[in-house]
This record gives sequence, structure tokens and C-alpha cells, in this order.
Amino acid sequence: MNKLLKLFLVLLACWPLAGTPQAVSPLTLEEVLDAALRAFPGLLAAEQRKEAAAGDYQTAQGGFDTLLKIQNRWSVRGVYENQNYDVNLEQPTVFGGTTFFGGWRRGTGDYPVYEGKSLTAEDGEVRIGVTIPLWRNREIDRRRASLQQAELGQLIAGHEYDQALLEVRRLATHRYWDWVLAGQRLRIAERLLEIAERRNEGILERVRAGDIPEFEALDNRRAIIERRERKVAAQRLVEQSAIQLSLYLRGTDGEPLLPSGNELPSAFPEQEPSVNVNFDETVQTAHRQRPELKRIGLQSRQTEIERDLQNDQKSPGIDLSVVGAQDIGQSPDKTNRDELYVGLNFDIPLQRRIAGGRAQAVAANLQRLKWERRLLEDRIAAEVKDVLSAIAAARQRLALGKDQQRAAGQLEEGEQSRFDLGDSTLLIVNLREMAHGDAALAAAEAAGVLFKAHADYQAVLGNEIAHPAN
Repeated sequence: MNKLLKLFLVLLACWPLAGTPQAVSPLTLEEVLDAALRAFPGLLAAEQRKEAAAGDYQTAQGGFDTLLKIQNRWSVRGVYENQNYDVNLEQPTVFGGTTFFGGWRRGTGDYPVYEGKSLTAEDGEVRIGVTIPLWRNREIDRRRASLQQAELGQLIAGHEYDQALLEVRRLATHRYWDWVLAGQRLRIAERLLEIAERRNEGILERVRAGDIPEFEALDNRRAIIERRERKVAAQRLVEQSAIQLSLYLRGTDGEPLLPSGNELPSAFPEQEPSVNVNFDETVQTAHRQRPELKRIGLQSRQTEIERDLQNDQKSPGIDLSVVGAQDIGQSPDKTNRDELYVGLNFDIPLQRRIAGGRAQAVAANLQRLKWERRLLEDRIAAEVKDVLSAIAAARQRLALGKDQQRAAGQLEEGEQSRFDLGDSTLLIVNLREMAHGDAALAAAEAAGVLFKAHADYQAVLGNEIAHPAN
């Protein structure tokens, strides 16, 4: 019994008490990006473009659907009483614009002599035939052009989604580092306030002892009030950046999640992602991977298909048709008919203004896309140059900021020692402390700029955002 009681007491001691605060892991960039890619509304909207493009492709496929036509006609009043039933199936194909067709018809009753062909055998007449374009619509027609363009449209929608994905990753990363920087600013403000509050009692004791004038105590109270104001402002920035970050940090239900202060990382990562500083290689990579360039290339291909179609439509239409027909059952004249027809149809637009005008518009659009591609390539090259410059400058700023922070920290410690010995004033000590805080903030801002520049670098190249270890 004693052993069981001891075991129970040990388990009770290990069991966490209700209301005991649990350790919260820092929020990582990977968690933010995963949440954004899962539930960010702008990205979900971009994904619907792919669904719409898939619907357009299915619509284009519908141009090759089998067409069923049924016609019924009854003579309800007149000299001749007859009935006509006609069922026709038509199947367009992608093979040279060829269309197959077949059907069944039945005509009964009395017909005038000039409509004698409408009369069929008792079980009707079956027919089958084919129409083959010999010139216009042979290499390309509207059905095939629409299908090819819709297929390219699906790829375009995919690249538009990739472009939105890159932008969401970039903006989510920016908002994350803004939040981390706001946390650093708050910690610096809290440290400065804690220093002023901690030494206040010592200063009052020295004033009471006559070691320093009462003016120094008043100056310290002023410093405390000023630093409290800085802390309030820093806390506001943390809350503001957390609200902006919550647009990308979303729960499983898709609703924004507001990160708490306990989830703030303690500092920026020490190790930054690697970059290729070779300008020419980086530009080539960006030109190869950027979804905007891929999209323009596919749009140009769509336009070229339309150009080929309109050039084809300028040509004469010459169609070869072959039709065979056979009666089923006993015919009224006791003979069954087996028929074979061969036809050649001509369709020649004399002015050709429709196809000519469309071809002119398509040629202009093709030239427009060419210049837009040129502008985009130049813009990408400028973006690469700018982001490489930003990374290099941020690295230098960060190195100088850390050196300045170390020097300011040493001066702060030295000035505090001098004040303790009576060789300095509180005004100088406050200036040293504020200079140390400003140097620490400058170093943190440089780190924030550096990691945001790396996010821009990945977006400029068309890569996924690199995740540094937190």
C-alpha cells in the first residue's frame, strides 16, 4: 500500500497543474508559408482559374461531340398526305477536318412526282457518308484551333497560379520578418526601460545620502517615462505586424490566426540562404523559370494558331463528299434502291475581308506580345540587378550594425562604471544607453532587410522561398 501511495504521489507531482503556462514554440516561417499555401483566399482564387481553363478545354472538346439530329414532318392538310421521319448522326474528327455522317429516314404516303425520292421502303433507308475538306479547313479549322488554344489555356492558367504563388510566398515572408523585427524592437525597448527602472531605487538612495543631486533622480524619472512611451509604441508595432501576418497565417478552417507574443522568435537566423551573385547566370535562370515569361510564350503560341486559322480561311473551300444509301424492306414499286453519290462543293469568299481583317488583328497582337516579352525580360534583368544590390548592401549594413552595437555596448558599460564612481552624469549614461539601443535596432533592421531581400531574390528567380533555420 505504501508503494502504491508513493507511486501516486510521484505521478501527481509530474502531472501539469491546471492553469500552468506551457512553453510555446516560436512560430517558424515554414508554418506561415504552409498555412498561406493551404488557405490564403487570393491563392485559392487563382486556383479557380485552372478550373475555369479545364472547363474551357472541355468546351473545346465539345466541338467534336457526336451530333444527333431528328426531323419529323407530317402533311396534315393538302392534296398529298405523307409522313417523313429523318434521323441523322454527324461525327467531326481531327483528321484533316473530315466529318463522318450517317442516318436513317422513312417516307410514307403520297408524294408528287418531283418529290418521289422522299418515298422509301417500308423499313426506311439507311445512309452513310463522309465529307473531306480538300483546301480550306484541311490543315486547321475552328474546332481544332479552339481545342489547341484551350489546351494551351490550361498551361497558361497553371503559370498564372505559379505567379500568384510566388507573390503570396514573397509577401507572407515579408510580413513574417516584419513581425520578427517588431518583436526585436519591443525587446530593445523593454531592456532600456528595465535598466532605468532597476537603477531608480539606487539613485534615490544616493540622493538621500547626498552623493548626487536630486536633479539626477528627476532625469531618471524622465527617462523612465520616455522609455515607457517607446515600449507602448513598440508594442503597437508588434500588434500591427501580427495583424498583417494573420492574413497569411490561417487555421484549418481558413480563418486568420493572430500570432501571440510568446511565439516570437528570439532573434533573426544567424545563417542566411545562399545566392548566386553571378548576374548573367542569375538572369538566365530567371528568364528560364519566371512564370510570366512562360505565360507570354504560350499566349504567343495561341495567337500563332489563330493566325494560321485566319490565313487558312482566306483560301477557297473545296469539300469532297461521298454518300451511300440503301433501302430496307420492301419498297412500294417492288424494287430496292442502292445509291452512291459523289459531290464536290466550292465555297469562295470573293472579298475575303473577314479573314483578312482578323489576320491583321492577330498579326498586331502577335507583335504586341513580342514587345511585351522584351519589356518583361528587361524588367526581370533590372529586378535581378536590384535584388543582388539590395542583398549586398544589407549584408554590409548588418556587419556594420553589429560592430556598432558591440562598440555602443562597451561604451554603455564604461559610462555606467564612471557614473557609479561619480565621474559622469545620468544624462551621459542615458545617451549611451539610447545609443546602444539604437545600434541594436539598426542591426535588427538590417537583418530584416536582408532576409526580405532574400525573399525577393527567390521570387525574382521564380524559385520557392528558401527557409532558413530559425
